[in-house]
Amino acid sequence: MTGTVDSDLADLSLFPATSEQVRESRSRYAAQWSIGRSLEAYLQRDVVLDADEHAANGKLITWVLANRNNPTGLDFLCSCETFRRTALVAGPRPSPNPGGDVSGPQVEEVTAYAITSVYTPPDNRKKGYGRHMLRLLHWVLAPRSALPSTFPSEWGAPPDIEMLKSVGVANAQFSVLYSDVGRDFYDWCGTDPTSRDGWVVCGATDTFWKLDASDPIAAKKTDVRFARLSVSDLAALYEHDARWIKEDLVHYARPGRTQFTFLPDRGVGMFVVRRTMDFTPDLQPVLPSKQWGAVILPGGAQSFTDALAQPTPLSFVTWTLDLKTSPRTLVVSRLRADESTLPALLDELLLAAREEQVEKVEFWYMRPELRALAESKGWKTEERVEHLSAMKWYGDEQQDELEWVYNEKFCWC
Repeated sequence: MTGTVDSDLADLSLFPATSEQVRESRSRYAAQWSIGRSLEAYLQRDVVLDADEHAANGKLITWVLANRNNPTGLDFLCSCETFRRTALVAGPRPSPNPGGDVSGPQVEEVTAYAITSVYTPPDNRKKGYGRHMLRLLHWVLAPRSALPSTFPSEWGAPPDIEMLKSVGVANAQFSVLYSDVGRDFYDWCGTDPTSRDGWVVCGATDTFWKLDASDPIAAKKTDVRFARLSVSDLAALYEHDARWIKEDLVHYARPGRTQFTFLPDRGVGMFVVRRTMDFTPDLQPVLPSKQWGAVILPGGAQSFTDALAQPTPLSFVTWTLDLKTSPRTLVVSRLRADESTLPALLDELLLAAREEQVEKVEFWYMRPELRALAESKGWKTEERVEHLSAMKWYGDEQQDELEWVYNEKFCWC
């Protein structure tokens, strides 16, 4: 699994991109991922998104694999991007002193990364550059204490630790990516030339409903009242939801398991909505819809604002739209429900899907009892064949002790 590399690996390293290299990287991969947008519009979208909370203030970094003698040149071999994000880890509490409290898991806030835009130009493919870039990425994102004691000698010197700290990395508890090249490639991108200790695919399922234009989907008579969510509503909801997720981690803890998740606030959940923007002829951004979710209004609440002011967590579903793909798809970005509220949320979701004229609705993650309930109502579940969620853990826990919860579309990039 090593591939043939034209350049001596010791001559190459991973560097944070200059602004010129960022534009070059984006121009290269636009040919593959612009999907119906002009190059100008595609690059402008990234300029707009760069200023959003999920990316601003150094949280987004483009990395280039380049010759050590020319780290700022535009002839770099391949590139990728990382988003620094806040995450939660819930695990067994350390053994307490006699008489100490052992109830519930220990939940802590950590730094983690989402990796995206892994791209090697066609002329540089099948030479091992992409794999080497990702192997070096462990040595960029993780603390040195979580890595092998010795950097592989055939790779030359490791990325400079002081430089890494200055740009805010070398501190990851875990990192994730979404594979479109199968289940095995990223697993082989380990911390040294021979180890298969890279990113492991986990939880890559799709619970879906396919819509036929001839299928009647009408509002059902129910006492449940809904409020649809605008972009600004969504941002406010996610601020509260981050707190509710932390509470849920305690409630749904599993003995002997370490659970981890990203959080939807601080712009993370908004990214999958904002990235759907198109542009007017004068390059003004415009979103394809005005509604991005639905929340069940509790008793006494007349509006979303009223509901959010109440002390108890809300039941809701939020989504994003993939309208430039086939089939046109509404993808649930975040679900907060139990077995009593899920049926009504599913019905409302299908109503919204019909309004958005999509052909498919899909969930990337549901708790097992909720998935079983959805399946009992006709929803189907399959393994995904693209966007395979994969994780790398930088800690002492073993793979079979780990569980990525809330592995939903909100944290995709």
